Amino acid sequence: MRAGSRRYGPAVAVALSLAAAGCAAEPSQQPTVRTDKGSSQCTGPRAAESTDAEEAAEIAVAHVDTVARQRFAHVYTGLRVDRESLALDLYRIPDAAFDRSACRGIPSNVTVRLHDTTASRTALDALVARISDDIPRWKGEFDLRTIAAAEEGHVEVGVDKPEVAEPLLRKAYGDLVKATYEERPQLRRS
Repeated sequence: MRAGSRRYGPAVAVALSLAAAGCAAEPSQQPTVRTDKGSSQCTGPRAAESTDAEEAAEIAVAHVDTVARQRFAHVYTGLRVDRESLALDLYRIPDAAFDRSACRGIPSNVTVRLHDTTASRTALDALVARISDDIPRWKGEFDLRTIAAAEEGHVEVGVDKPEVAEPLLRKAYGDLVKATYEERPQLRRS
């Protein structure tokens, strides 16, 4: 054997040939994924079906929603639509298979910005239900006014005294809870 050369076993040879075949796939089949300092983004390979920003965003949202519901509920957290720059901010527990599946069906005129979270939407919804069931527990400590799962991967709880509520809620439910000030709703008479 010559210096600097290596022999590869059959398994490595098969893996290398499969990788080469995957790289040779038609470019329109492969989404472009760029990584920039901890955040990733991709543009879809689908031809832009509409130049109307609203319609293109709806196509992208429908695709991500379908992929998330069918196969990736365990990693999907949520998304937001940025209509000004025609982009989706997709929040998920990092998962390369989900990223590829989500990006494959996106029109080429829509950008998907991928953001890391630590909790799935399913886990956040379960936490919202648990906190909702415990509302009477907090009577006298603070007034709990709203509870909602946030796309960024936490549960936002609207209260009258966030400085009192947040430490108590985090102790009871963990670090995924964030307390914010929420005014008491006012009934207006006309």
